[in-house]
Amino acid sequence: MLNRTNNNNQKMNAQKWYFLCLTLLSIVFFSCKKSEKLQDDPYAGGKEALGIRFADATPKPAFGITGAEVIYQISGLLPFKDKMKFYLNETEATVLEVTDKSIKIKVPENASSGGVTIVIDGQIFFGPEFTVSGKAGIDPTFKTIVGTNRVINQIMPLQNGNFIFVGGFTDFDKGATTKKPINYIVSTTSDGTYLPSFSTGAGANGTLASMVKLPNGQFMVGGSFTAYNKRKSIGGITRLNSNGSLDSTIVEVVNLTPLEPKNSYDTLAAFNGSVTGSVRKIFSYNDKIIAVGSFNNYGEYFYERSTRDNKVIGYTKMTNVLRLKSNGKLDSTYNFNTATNMSYEGGNGAINDAFMQADGKIILVGSFSRYNATTANYIVRLDNNGVIDPTFQVGTGADAAITNIRYNTATQKFMVSGAFKNFNGKPANGLVMLNNDGSVDQSFVMGSLEGGSVGFSAQLSSGLILVTGSFTKYNTAVRQGFMILNSDGTLAAGYNNTGMFQGVVSDIYETKSALGFPAVLMVGNISKFDNKTVGNIVRVILRP
Repeated sequence: MLNRTNNNNQKMNAQKWYFLCLTLLSIVFFSCKKSEKLQDDPYAGGKEALGIRFADATPKPAFGITGAEVIYQISGLLPFKDKMKFYLNETEATVLEVTDKSIKIKVPENASSGGVTIVIDGQIFFGPEFTVSGKAGIDPTFKTIVGTNRVINQIMPLQNGNFIFVGGFTDFDKGATTKKPINYIVSTTSDGTYLPSFSTGAGANGTLASMVKLPNGQFMVGGSFTAYNKRKSIGGITRLNSNGSLDSTIVEVVNLTPLEPKNSYDTLAAFNGSVTGSVRKIFSYNDKIIAVGSFNNYGEYFYERSTRDNKVIGYTKMTNVLRLKSNGKLDSTYNFNTATNMSYEGGNGAINDAFMQADGKIILVGSFSRYNATTANYIVRLDNNGVIDPTFQVGTGADAAITNIRYNTATQKFMVSGAFKNFNGKPANGLVMLNNDGSVDQSFVMGSLEGGSVGFSAQLSSGLILVTGSFTKYNTAVRQGFMILNSDGTLAAGYNNTGMFQGVVSDIYETKSALGFPAVLMVGNISKFDNKTVGNIVRVILRP
């Protein structure tokens, strides 16, 4: 009886498994059929391929001026000649002729170098690049090839034509080696060739933001570093010899181990002055040093109470701006409140840039809306005592942060750029020209921007204005991050032929090419100029 029951149970279980498997197979089968139907949907209504193809050939000619006629090799275009549009670097060009194997176009006005596209019924076909010839372009005689691996902050031109560059880089043109490192400072010839003879040793251990030459040929450097050539007891500022080495001295210190006489002395920076924070700009005036940046304290080392391993330092609260004597001691007659034995309040936001006038007055710009407890909309001038100069006539200033300020001694004009839309109550759109007294020069009218903002601007000695940023159009003309303006704000004819620019410019220097053409050396965090890869440095020819 028990065996019969077990047999019946086994038979019932087998039937259950049979129906379960049959059900699962049915689900899988119908799911697959459903999936097969769904797979057709993404292609439903898709546009039919038009059979258009650019040949793997450069246009003829491969470069030319605006108005030039250019032929591209392309097949399959003839049936669509009446409903196509042709663009040269996003600027529509006039189509002159279409055959079954080619298209002839006319280079449009305001065109710039770049790739071409053909648009037909919403479909886009990409073609080879065309170089628009003009007055601006990369200088092929400049010999820097790879450039730096990180940002270059400033150009220091030397009397012999060579350059010193400071920044956040640790290599230049692949020249750094274990025995000869390149740490945040480098020297080159006038044509951009790396000079390994510059005696920086191990260099700095952090970013160098600014550099100024002293009357005796030495240099002051400022930034975010605490050692130079492995010498410590440095904070954001120090002095270098003319060959790039640290200006050092031997000082007597406390020796806790009299049996080791060497511990009675230490070799340290001769300039005994530092800050807690970073120096953004550094200036020299009347044998004194003015430092501007994001710092809160001034520090002075007391070596007579220090050992080789432990240095005693005293601090004085100093915010944003200070002036130092040639030995590094604090000048308490500048930006100093004798009632509190510290500096005045400083700004309520970052200082992005600064400029020192010939008379020693300092103009600060940044993201601050107040300075020394006084309304100062992103720009202020300090007098020779380091306090606000009320004669600077900027009125209500900017309505948003200012990125940089540049002054040209030939034109005696300031160019101020940033994120603002108005300056002293007048439309400015991120760029304004100021007179010496701070008033707006209304002869310059900034046009409209699309796609981004102005990052840097400077007026050249010729009167032309160099502008870079993240914008893609200026007054409807395609300008991809770089443009040259006339002094009235209009695009300078012949100078806006270059293609895409990518990056941020920190500094420029007017110079000449090896062939004697006017040129501008640009540095910063720059990855591309005129559609070509660059390593944070490029020399641009601006033919007259």
